[in-house]
Amino acid sequence: MAELSVDWRLARLPNGMRLITIARPGTPTVAVRVCVRAGSRYDVPPHLGLAHFTEHLLFKGTQSHSQREIYASVERLGGVLDAGTTKEYLTLYSVLPHQGLPTAINVLAGILTQPALREEDFWEEKLVVLEEIRRAQDQQSVIFDLFAETMWTAHPLRQPIVGTIEGLHKLEPDSLLSFYRQRFVTGNMVLAISGDLQHAEITQLVAQGFAGLPKGLDQPPDPVVEQPLEGQRSAHLEKGVHLTCLLLGVPTVGMKHRDRSAIKLMERVLGMGGSARLYQRLREKEKLVYNVNTVTAHYEDAGYFAVHAACAPQNLQAVRKVILEEWDKLRQRGATEDEIRAARSNFAGTLARRSETNIALATAFGVQGLLYEVETLDQAVARINAVRRDDVQRVAQEYLDTERYVAATVGRAW
Repeated sequence: MAELSVDWRLARLPNGMRLITIARPGTPTVAVRVCVRAGSRYDVPPHLGLAHFTEHLLFKGTQSHSQREIYASVERLGGVLDAGTTKEYLTLYSVLPHQGLPTAINVLAGILTQPALREEDFWEEKLVVLEEIRRAQDQQSVIFDLFAETMWTAHPLRQPIVGTIEGLHKLEPDSLLSFYRQRFVTGNMVLAISGDLQHAEITQLVAQGFAGLPKGLDQPPDPVVEQPLEGQRSAHLEKGVHLTCLLLGVPTVGMKHRDRSAIKLMERVLGMGGSARLYQRLREKEKLVYNVNTVTAHYEDAGYFAVHAACAPQNLQAVRKVILEEWDKLRQRGATEDEIRAARSNFAGTLARRSETNIALATAFGVQGLLYEVETLDQAVARINAVRRDDVQRVAQEYLDTERYVAATVGRAW
């Protein structure tokens, strides 16, 4: 496989903000992404949804420009401007033709350093977010919220990103302003830019644009004491749909743990694609599911491994039984050398495919730079290639406990 290395630099600006520049000569677009350590895990109870609501209000305009003017400055160039909130970070980004880079920097700097945060916008946006929370209950992703809420009892990662109706009702303008002032500081931010650029020129441009950002130290999450999973935990959300969805999984480790690499290969052996064990047995051989795949999540200090399946309600127990059987097989016999080679190759190919665009690279480098450390594409492949067959069997034995797991279901009970 061709090398996946890229020309990138990390700089710390005079105000303490981190900047990652990724030079990709000849690409027609440039992507600019800001990642802020202000995700839903930092919501302040009882104000669940505080981070997500802050994202909404940031896009209501700045002290000098209306919302329409902000969008128009990017869209007239053929670019896009958007934002999002995850469990660990809030992000703003723009993708546009490379000659529009100064515009993107100025727009994002204005949103972050001089947001309007008007009280009248606050009350109007509450209605918008209320509908978003209600709509989230009708999305397939609701099973992941149910799973997280069931698996973790103390960890703030159990909280839904969009928040709750009760949390929204309790939210006041003062709590949002306090959240913004605390978390939107230089140490909590990484700006990543990928495209046809010169590192030194961009560093100077960003330093000027973000000079007004309040200074402050990085604020990593506080340690959380989570009780070990004992036995089985189940949760069900009744919905009148044809297929019932199952998410069956176990707690694992965060992104800094050495077992993360072996878990990635275990994920692929069991359920990444139509050639994997679970798909072949559940879909092709026993015809119990419509689809099945594995899911891993590695946050800064916690994680999980799970199997996601959609099946007829009457097949649910049989599907659950097969999943646990396949877990046990991997624990007892391990993976074959051919499966390990295929999993390594799948990882490298998937990484290459997901890194083709400037926005994908800005996202990967920005998130890594904020939460842990930047890992180049070549380094990631080398890390995975160092995983041995016995490493995969060891993590299967360590984490795939057929007696202690979490099962969340959404659909019709059987």
